[in-house]
Amino acid sequence: MSEATLISLAFFLICILFIMLLIAFTKIHNIQKSLADVSPKDLYPFMEELRELVIESERIADKLEDAIAKKEELLEDISTLAEDKLKRLETIKVPDEKPILKQYYAMQQKSSAAEPAYSQEPLTMRDKIAELIRSGLPDTEIASRLGISTTEVQIVRKLDIA
Repeated sequence: MSEATLISLAFFLICILFIMLLIAFTKIHNIQKSLADVSPKDLYPFMEELRELVIESERIADKLEDAIAKKEELLEDISTLAEDKLKRLETIKVPDEKPILKQYYAMQQKSSAAEPAYSQEPLTMRDKIAELIRSGLPDTEIASRLGISTTEVQIVRKLDIA
């Protein structure tokens, strides 16, 4: 190869390298333009919106807390009403004027006790609680085993006593 050919080939390769460098620089410049320069002034609207969201969430939390407090008061009132009714039911005496009903009730209990175990209906929650009460477990243990509140256990205990 002649010297002129080598020089022209080198010049051609340098031109291609120069073009590739120009393309790379333009791409870097475009990428730099596409990146947004973020200043604190740009962030103020976002910070203000976040502040408003926090205030709104605090207001909703206060409303929820008030609603929960009202429901707790309502549950306490219902509990006291149920206890009062249980006490009144305990004071009511059943007259012995209807021995036929008592005999019928006794026969129903005997017939249900005489049925075989495989035909019994599944235990209700009240039956499960009563069974655990008879086994001597404390109310908190029964409530934790069955996943219910101790108030429910106490109600069933009072109903079984009456």
